[in-house]
Amino acid sequence: MNNLARLDDRRQIAAPLATPTLPPTIASTLADNRFRSTPWNAADAMFSIVSTEERRQVVEGARVYRSSLAPCPRDWLKKRLSSMAMAHGHEKDPDRAAAWLQETGRLLWDLPHDILAHSIDEAIKRSERGFMPAVGQIRAIADPLVATRREETYRLEAMAQVIDGQSRRDQNVRPWERIVADVAPEEDRIPASDIAAFNRNMRKFGLAMRCRADGSTFNIQPGTTDPTINGEDT
Repeated sequence: MNNLARLDDRRQIAAPLATPTLPPTIASTLADNRFRSTPWNAADAMFSIVSTEERRQVVEGARVYRSSLAPCPRDWLKKRLSSMAMAHGHEKDPDRAAAWLQETGRLLWDLPHDILAHSIDEAIKRSERGFMPAVGQIRAIADPLVATRREETYRLEAMAQVIDGQSRRDQNVRPWERIVADVAPEEDRIPASDIAAFNRNMRKFGLAMRCRADGSTFNIQPGTTDPTINGEDT
C-alpha cells in the first residue's frame, strides 16, 4: 500500500513549460536563405518585418526564447528520474540507486525543461527492451534541439537590437522625416496613379512627398516648387 502511495505521489510531477513558438512570418526570417550566398544577418531578416505588432512579437520572442534556455528545475528532474527508476529500473541496492540518481541528474539538469522532458520520453520510447535510457541516449536527442534553440535565440536578439536601434534613431528624426512603418490594410491602400497625381499637387505647395507604390508608408518633408526636384514616387 505504501509503495502504491509513493508511486501515486511521483505521478504528480509538474508539467514542463510549453515549448516557445513564433508566428510563421517571424519564424521564417530566422532560417538561412538558401537563395543567398551571404550568411544570415539581422538587417536582412528585418526586411519583411514591417508592422508594429510583428516588431513587438520579435522583441517578446527574444525574451521568451532566452528564458526557455534556463536549466530545468532540479526538483522536477529528481522526481522524474525517481519515477523512471521505479518504472524501468532494476537496481535493488539503495546506495547504487542513490548514486545513479545523483550522477544522472548532474549530467542532465543543464538542459531546458521542455527539451529534457521531451528527450526523456523519446529515449524511453526508443528503448528496444524497455530498459532505463542512458544519459548519452537522452542527450543525443536533446543536444541538437538545444543548439537549434540557441541559434534562434541569438538571431531573435540580434533582430531585437536592430529594432531598438531604429527606434532610437526615430526619436531623433523630425516628424516630417519619419517613415510610418505600419502596412496599411489592402482596402485602405492608395493606387500608384493617385499617389503620383498627389505628389504633383504637393509640389505646387512647396512640399515633397515620397511614398511606396502600395501607399503603405509615406514621408512628407519641406520641399521646393522647383519642378526639377525628385519628389515623385518611386
